[in-house]
Amino acid sequence: MSHQHIRYIRTLLALCAVLALAEPAAATHDEPGRGRAVKSPLVTAYAPCTAPNTQTRGANGVPACTPPNQVDKLCGFDIPSARNGSGKVSAVSLENGDVELKVVARGLGIGCEGRRLCGTLSFRGTTDRCVDGESCTVIDLIDWVADSPSGCCVVQGGFCKLKTTVNAIRFDTVRAGDRAGVELMGCGLRRMDGTNPPSSDPPPGPSFRCGPLAGPLGP
Repeated sequence: MSHQHIRYIRTLLALCAVLALAEPAAATHDEPGRGRAVKSPLVTAYAPCTAPNTQTRGANGVPACTPPNQVDKLCGFDIPSARNGSGKVSAVSLENGDVELKVVARGLGIGCEGRRLCGTLSFRGTTDRCVDGESCTVIDLIDWVADSPSGCCVVQGGFCKLKTTVNAIRFDTVRAGDRAGVELMGCGLRRMDGTNPPSSDPPPGPSFRCGPLAGPLGP
């Protein structure tokens, strides 16, 4: 046998040894290659309409309830200065695998002053990080409250700002290298103290929810 054949066999045996010691390939599931950030404004949260007594105007009217039932009857945007009231939520995947949640709200009414507001998320996650290495979809987490020092704020001067991460709320929820798709079904802010704070179980949920404002503001 030639030296060349011997080198070839040794190389092949070394490769087989490496493959035998390597960990099994991680499970995988269908996800896009990119999609690291979600951003949304905040709107006032209202209870769902379950017994319509009117409908919207127009060619395609939709059944509706009047008057609207604001979820948080104490804390909302300051009506006289509603033009200056606004809110914004962003969720961004970080390089270390964690997910950062930021919330900023301004122009909040006097009923919010001094009250503690916490960020909320509703989502469904599908990940490769399951026992035995298979892919799985976790149960829906509805109005998951970021009830932690970094996940809440105390309203001062009508202003609230918080920045936290998923792992700061619940340790070791996500790790670097995990492949997970998060279907965001909602986000917002929930008042945690004061008179009759909104309940998360049963719904209606948070004081403010993520969503766009349709149409211009009134005069």
